[in-house]
Amino acid sequence: MSSLAFDTHRAVKTLCEAGAAESLAEAFVETIGDAIGGNVATKADITDAKGDLETKIVEVRTDLKETETALRADIAKVRAELKTDIPTVRTDLQADIKIEIAESEARVQAKIDQLRAEMKTDIAGVHTEIANVRAELKTDIGLVQADVGAVRGEIGTVEARIGGLEARLYRQLWFMAAGIVGLTVALVKLLG
Repeated sequence: MSSLAFDTHRAVKTLCEAGAAESLAEAFVETIGDAIGGNVATKADITDAKGDLETKIVEVRTDLKETETALRADIAKVRAELKTDIPTVRTDLQADIKIEIAESEARVQAKIDQLRAEMKTDIAGVHTEIANVRAELKTDIGLVQADVGAVRGEIGTVEARIGGLEARLYRQLWFMAAGIVGLTVALVKLLG
């Protein structure tokens, strides 16, 4: 940067006319001159900076255009690769899905076959149990029928005994009736 043109003599004179002591005015002007002398930009500094900035802007714009062109090319390349890859991925997915479906169907069919075999075994077990129960029932029915036959036999024996007792009872009743008739006739003769 260039240094700023600053009239120190005029500044000291203005301060003294305003009532400041000359030594104070000189110290103040010197301090201000030091402070702004190295930090103030001139028109030439601004023009140089503007030129540098415009150059940088052009460079950035060029870089952006180059980056944009490269990105567009990359995007086009990726798009082309995707167009090529999508049918392959679709075919692979369809094949994978078909394999997965076939495996699932095989697992389901195996499970169905296993359940079918288990059910056949269970049904055969039930049939065996039913046959066992039938055999036991036939045995029990035979025993009950034998018991009924035995009871019938006992009933026949009891009926025969009752018949024998009944015959004895009738005989004794006849004897008693004959005895009563004989006694009645004897009484009538005695009394008569």
